[in-house]
Amino acid sequence: MEKVLPKGITGFWRIGISPPPQIEKKEIERIASEFKKLNLYRRITLLEPKVDSNYYVISLFSDIEKHHIGINSCYPYYCGIKKVDFPFNEFYDLPKHIIQVINKYFEYLYVDFLNEKIKKEYLVLLDKSEIQQIEYWETETIGNIIFNNYD
Repeated sequence: MEKVLPKGITGFWRIGISPPPQIEKKEIERIASEFKKLNLYRRITLLEPKVDSNYYVISLFSDIEKHHIGINSCYPYYCGIKKVDFPFNEFYDLPKHIIQVINKYFEYLYVDFLNEKIKKEYLVLLDKSEIQQIEYWETETIGNIIFNNYD
């Protein structure tokens, strides 16, 4: 992903402005079903974006590990979410076998990129309403813009 964030990445827009694109739930369900076919995880859950988040979460549980995959609801980007500490997330790098499944559909964002501090030049394409949310929540990293818990 380029460091210039695309308009609508936060999921916010103003009335009278075209809304950002949306990733359809069926695309996320298709990924979850691929994990079910692998038989590596005893439980797989899917959480949809809510009023206070702009991303889906696929959670994978086995007897020895668990993984939470965040997928942006507007653009085809995903990451590993270690912890949600409202309003910010803590990210981690997913294992290769998970990345191999999802990379067929979406672009993986590594922790180094997600934890990078925001610079003004990264935000030039964002709408005024998005900038207002970033400033209000005092967001400091790229990852917490792309996978946000703004309400």
